[in-house]
Amino acid sequence: MPGLITGNKYLSIKHRNAMVYTLTEYKMLINRPLIADLFKTDILLVYGTDLEAVSHENWPRLKSKILDFASKKNIKLIILDGTGDPCILNETHGGYCPSYIDIQKDLNQTYKTIVITEDYTYYYHPTNDIFYLPYSLWLPATRSIHKYYSYQDTVYDTTLNKTKPLMCLNRSLVWHRIYMLMLMHNKPWIENIDFSFVLPMGHRLDNKPVISKYITEKEKQIIKKIPTPIFLDYENSADDVIIQHNDGGTSVNTPVYSRCAINLVTETTVNQGIGFSEKTAKAIMAYQIPILVSTLGANQHLEDLGIDMFSDYVPWKEWDNIEDDKLRMNKIVDFVDSIMQNQDSILQTHSSFHQRLIKNKQYFHSDTFINLCLKQVIDLYN
Repeated sequence: MPGLITGNKYLSIKHRNAMVYTLTEYKMLINRPLIADLFKTDILLVYGTDLEAVSHENWPRLKSKILDFASKKNIKLIILDGTGDPCILNETHGGYCPSYIDIQKDLNQTYKTIVITEDYTYYYHPTNDIFYLPYSLWLPATRSIHKYYSYQDTVYDTTLNKTKPLMCLNRSLVWHRIYMLMLMHNKPWIENIDFSFVLPMGHRLDNKPVISKYITEKEKQIIKKIPTPIFLDYENSADDVIIQHNDGGTSVNTPVYSRCAINLVTETTVNQGIGFSEKTAKAIMAYQIPILVSTLGANQHLEDLGIDMFSDYVPWKEWDNIEDDKLRMNKIVDFVDSIMQNQDSILQTHSSFHQRLIKNKQYFHSDTFINLCLKQVIDLYN
């Protein structure tokens, strides 16, 4: 197996007979090469997609399948993969299904079973069987997405000098992006930023209980009057918008990343899981000042990892730990509104931060940061 990063002391080329098995055949390698390099034994890697339809009723059948597979392959370690889309490890969906924690405890009675997660709360409170592994930050940091998603073509670099003040890209119709659309659509500066909302609202507001849980009926009436979809000036349809790692979806060599000074990142989740996606990584790679609409403590965690979050300009310490999600988002939009009163000043501020932005990107791609992402697994398991 090829080494993942030349010169990286943790990921150097090692010749061993360890195998990483999965319950289902996947066309993409996803994170199997990384897992094979980190762990020194044969592994059964159980993905979230294997567990997403499990209930208390059908769990015994899936458990039997896992244990039979492990027995036939003489597996020494089972890994429950909680990376990728953010998830809550103790979530039981109203008692309908066993959580990752429940499944881990059950399997642990027969085979050593651990969980890997992008939930950064485990960075601060590590356990022997749950490991923080921010795969979505680690992978673009290594510049090695092509080793995992062979059909894509990612460019990790773009221009430093920017010409537009701010961008905010939205695709999936999750509640916090819909709420941010409501807060921003009537601002006088909305036409001066790169803002997209590429899927039509349709009947989403009426037919999704998870939306109604957070969006009031009064807010729905406002949102229904907003024309969607909204595309960037070089997009014509949702088909033009590449996502994640598909065909270079993590590339920052695009007009919007090349020209925008600030990235208002509406992360994948606000309160339904904890972790980062490629959206946050792209802001760092593109020499942008990030403003995160994310989970509690997200800015502080990135700063703890050594990323410059520009707290002397973006007052994220005022909202990073506000538990009320809507209040947190309102404070963020209020700040954006205040700086958008002088858009030239935004570009001037970005220009004054050039050396810090360069340093941020260099650090993000450095072995120091890359190894820090893997440190908990290395320290606690090996």
